[in-house]
Amino acid sequence: MTITQGFEDISNPLQQSALHKKGLCDYVINVASGCLHGCTFCYVPSTPVIRARQSHLKDKGVVDPQMDWGKYLLIRKDIPEKLESVLSRKRVWHESKAGRGVVLLCSGTDPYQNRQTADITRMVVEILLKYGKKVRILTRGLLWVNDLDILVHPNVTVGMSIPYSNDTLSRQIEPASPPPSLRMKALLEGYKAGCRLYIAAAPTPPQLTQDDFTQHLEKLLEFNPEVIFWEPINARGTNGKRMIAAGLDFMKSVINKKVWADSFIKQWHDIEMAADKVGCLEHLHIWPDQELSEFIEDKILKYWWDRPTIEQWSGYKNQTQKNSYRPNIKQYLDLDFTQNWSISTNR
Repeated sequence: MTITQGFEDISNPLQQSALHKKGLCDYVINVASGCLHGCTFCYVPSTPVIRARQSHLKDKGVVDPQMDWGKYLLIRKDIPEKLESVLSRKRVWHESKAGRGVVLLCSGTDPYQNRQTADITRMVVEILLKYGKKVRILTRGLLWVNDLDILVHPNVTVGMSIPYSNDTLSRQIEPASPPPSLRMKALLEGYKAGCRLYIAAAPTPPQLTQDDFTQHLEKLLEFNPEVIFWEPINARGTNGKRMIAAGLDFMKSVINKKVWADSFIKQWHDIEMAADKVGCLEHLHIWPDQELSEFIEDKILKYWWDRPTIEQWSGYKNQTQKNSYRPNIKQYLDLDFTQNWSISTNR
């Protein structure tokens, strides 16, 4: 496989983000364009960020910026210098109720996928902390454990994307990412060091069962994550084409919108039941897709949109907030849902 690598410039590395709707952040910094992890489900190539820059990426040698996702990485090596300049002049800092002024690294690439991105990420975190900003790391990479000297900090939370515990399934869906077993070892090291941690148990493939979720959550709780985000794989756009091209035939079953919605709702119910069973329901944060509005009452979706997470940014420890109301997704289960998701992937 031919990999296209290089560098690119960006005028302002700090971008205001709509990811407050997921409780993630108000700002994002992406240290590169592209990502070498090659996750077949990744939504990023289908976003305007990539579509609007196809000519630019082709000039850099990327033949098909959407379908070639995972085969190119353009490093933004001047980000630390430009971020310092931006923050030294910035007088207004946006803080939404759910985003809380947090800066996410990264939304469109992985900040710790290799040494180059890791080095830039470290410098960026140091600058953000210098200016008193809150930082959220989201990665599938392992190199963040080398930065625990700065990441063990009350204004930093480190999250790893671990949708399942099965290394074999991971090789099929996210072929160039470190397997879940190694990600969990990294989390254990961070936990022992006192790092604030969270999990993105997302996106999950449609064949996962309630038993799979129960076993997976039990393993994740060993690291005391402050929050566990969840959503299933969505096969719309070029990510669906990439998954099918990669031989993931199970995705063909959720190309249809109604079946996808049924699968989404069923897994939503199953993971909440599993979380309740293992005692982490209050820490489970759902990312409901807007297209579910055709199948679920808006009040249930709006409960999660722009909802703050349970995380407490005042220190290292969680202060669990009990909710007086949590919508019941069970009532939306399609009783005629007969798709056979018989493949259990944790065993």
